[in-house]
Order: sequence, then structure tokens, then C-alpha cells
Amino acid sequence: MSYSRPDETWGYEPPEAAPPAEGAAWGETYPEAPSQAGPRRSASPGRGEDPDATGSRRRVGTGAYRAAGREDHTLPPPTPPLLHRLPALAVVVVVSAGLVLGAQMERPVYAAGIAVLQIAAVVLMTWVRRIDGAWLTVAVASGLAVAADWVAVTWQPVSLLPVTVLLALAFGAAVAGQLVRRTHEGVTESLGFTMVLCIAVCGYACYIALSRLGSAPPAMYSAVVAAGTAILAARAVDLVMPDPRINRQVTRGAFGIVIGTMCGTASAAYAGLVIEGPDPRHAAIGGLLIALIAVLSDLACGYMSASRRIDGAGTAPNPVVNAAGPLLAFAVTGPVVYLLSAYYMID
Repeated sequence: MSYSRPDETWGYEPPEAAPPAEGAAWGETYPEAPSQAGPRRSASPGRGEDPDATGSRRRVGTGAYRAAGREDHTLPPPTPPLLHRLPALAVVVVVSAGLVLGAQMERPVYAAGIAVLQIAAVVLMTWVRRIDGAWLTVAVASGLAVAADWVAVTWQPVSLLPVTVLLALAFGAAVAGQLVRRTHEGVTESLGFTMVLCIAVCGYACYIALSRLGSAPPAMYSAVVAAGTAILAARAVDLVMPDPRINRQVTRGAFGIVIGTMCGTASAAYAGLVIEGPDPRHAAIGGLLIALIAVLSDLACGYMSASRRIDGAGTAPNPVVNAAGPLLAFAVTGPVVYLLSAYYMID
């Protein structure tokens, strides 16, 4: 049954689309029962009313996300308050500046900073997804992060081959770890999410390897600027235009996704003009791809949180979900930044 929502933000269900009271089928109406205490009333509550345990009615808001003291996790959630959405902006600024400025420091110092981002991404993403056997996921991904950073700093010549080998070994360790768990509930989900986090931490290691290539760092700067600008613009637009949503259950606006991608492309082209090294035309095309991947990866955290909430399994607080999005975005764009910076943006 289709209908148009009058308000995408608050999850208000029009009365004609709402199902009847429990026990009644769609389209059926039960005869009204006479009441001894007063005039006859409808058997199902009307809009804006909610029966309590005694059968009396009380008025609730039309956009209420909570009914009778309990949260209806099947309805679209309200837009998070402003303070819950600001951490994402701070994370974008810190990570973008750290990736660009840290590349000019000594490689061990840069690797230490990257390791902090990797551990933060592993912890926050695991918090958002809330899978079974989370200790195994955190252990495997954290160990891979340290090993990948070490080979990215020391391996000669600079290559992603050792990082790829470590990634394959981490997959094997994740499978072996699933076998030693006491319970095997949610094995497929846990193993799949562990692999995603392993790829994410290896994506951060790509920035370390790329910083060691002679002519590639300037192109990396323009790529990081494109990713950071795209996420920052998308999040900033969401602050003022949260509707219409990209999806009813995900608290992200459609305008932010589109405008963020456009801003990321423009910033990459401008960076190609002011930074010596990348060709502006190549930087613009590469920036479009990087900006699109970064925005969609950031959006993926919202979908993960929504899926957990709809399933009734609960989810992480809004600040955690919003902060995890940019961390995942920069991780996923790492390999793309490496390939474009090393083989495309530089003439």
C-alpha cells in the first residue's frame, strides 16, 4: 500500500495507512462495543491518541517517535539534534588535516598517527554494527593495522604487495578465530564484517605507502582535499536541509549527498591548480570518483545503524554513528587514492 509521507523527519504515519489494532486484518472494522462509563467509542485509537493499560486514552504528538513510553523501532527516527551531528564535522577536519600535514613528518610519526585513526575506526565501526564475537573482530583488525603500518613504512621498494599478503593472512586468522569461539551464532555476519574492517585498516596503510613515493604526495593532497570537502559539504548541508531524506530510515538528506560530491570535485580541480604536480583536468576527474566514494562510504554507516534499529537489536548513539562515517570513508578511499595518485593524476 503506497502513500506520500507529509513529514520525512518525524516518522508520522497517516491514519489511512496505519494498520488497525492488534487482531484486526487490513480493511476490517470491528463493531463498536457499548461502554458502561460513557458514550460508545471506537475500538481502535484515533490519530494522536494512544490507549494505556487501563483502556483510557491520552493525547500524544502526531510526530511522536515514542508511544506509551516505548520506542517503535519500525518507524523512521527523528533527525538527530545539532550537537549529535557536530562530531562528524570535527572528525572530517582532523582526519583531512592529519593526512595532509602528517605526510610531511617522519614516517614512523606519520604511521603512529595513522594507527590511531585505524584503531578508532575499528572500535567505532564495531560499536555501530554490534556483531557477535566482537572481541575477535577488534583483535584481528587491530593486529592487521599494526602489521600493515609497519610494512608500509619499512618495505623496499614501496609497494602494496606486502599489505595485500597481510590482508590475506588476516582473512585466514579471522576464519580460524571463528572456529575457536564458544558459540557460533552469527558466524557469517561476524566474519564478513571482520573482512570489511580488515580492508578498511589496510586502506589507511595506503596513505603511508603513498607518502613515500617521490611525485605522488601532491596528488594525494588533492585527493584527500576532495574526500574531505565532499564529506564536510554533505554534512554541512544536512545541518540546514535534512529533508528530503535519501531514505526514510536513514537520517541523511538527499541534497547533502549531491552537493557534497560536486564540492569535492571542484575542490580537487582547484587543488590541481595551486599544487604543483597533479594536472587540473586529471585531478578533477579523479576528485569526482574519490568524492563519490567518500560520500557513499560515509552514508553506509547510516544504513548499518538503521538496519540494526529496524531489526530491534538497538544501535550506537548518534554521535558515535556520525563520527564513524568519516573514518570509514577515508579508509575505503585509501586504495583508490593510492591508485589514482600513483598512476593517473601525475603526468
